[in-house]
Amino acid sequence: MTHPAGVRRVSWQERWQDLRPVPFRPFVEVLPGLYQVRTRASRSYLIAEDRITVIDTGAPGSGERILETVRELGRSPDDIADIVITHSHLDHVGGLPELQRWVPARTGIHLAEAHHIESDDPLPNPFTHPLLARISEPYLQWVDPGRARIDVYLRDGDEFPVLGGMRIVHAPGHTPGSIALYFPQRGALIVGDAMQYRFGRLMLPHRLFTQDMAQAADSIRRLAELEFDTLCFSHFRPIVRDADRRVREFVRSLPA
Repeated sequence: MTHPAGVRRVSWQERWQDLRPVPFRPFVEVLPGLYQVRTRASRSYLIAEDRITVIDTGAPGSGERILETVRELGRSPDDIADIVITHSHLDHVGGLPELQRWVPARTGIHLAEAHHIESDDPLPNPFTHPLLARISEPYLQWVDPGRARIDVYLRDGDEFPVLGGMRIVHAPGHTPGSIALYFPQRGALIVGDAMQYRFGRLMLPHRLFTQDMAQAADSIRRLAELEFDTLCFSHFRPIVRDADRRVREFVRSLPA
């Protein structure tokens, strides 16, 4: 095969470099400055500004993944100033003791669940079904991360100067102290496990891990009153357009 003058022939090795899959990256940018991080058994979020705020810490062993993402963003672990936990289930708080050994960040969780983190007792079993709770208990005891430090007891309505303003919204039901994080200036809402987003559909939180489904539905009704374009979950991809409209449509489908 001949090639026009001035056109360089591309070798198969170079062609493969173009076609091969992009290497796995542990994070995606949801909004400028807001990153979803793939941690063990869950997702965490990083808010990268002058300082870094970490939202949830994944299951035990996730601390290094969070720090890896910080480094890939060209930042230092020393830039982590705050850690916010949406609720005290193992897949959200399990990496906290590990992360606190490496960074001196201030840590906050809703006051209703702070005692679970600060106690030497194992974290509460997340299963609501008695048989599943009993079967899982030995494993949960084995992987329990141990106590961690809580510096700030969060309450509904608390506000912090993060990403243009971050407001704590108490959203009980999945757990008594579940919170959502609302960023009105950026039109974003992080809901933790207050909702699911499966197969393109919004759903109530998983029944096997939710303590009060009626209360969880009431919390979603309250979240539906907010205005936001982007909705972020702990186990699913975000909704990045017209998210509040979709939540309101979902709320209309809930039983009264």
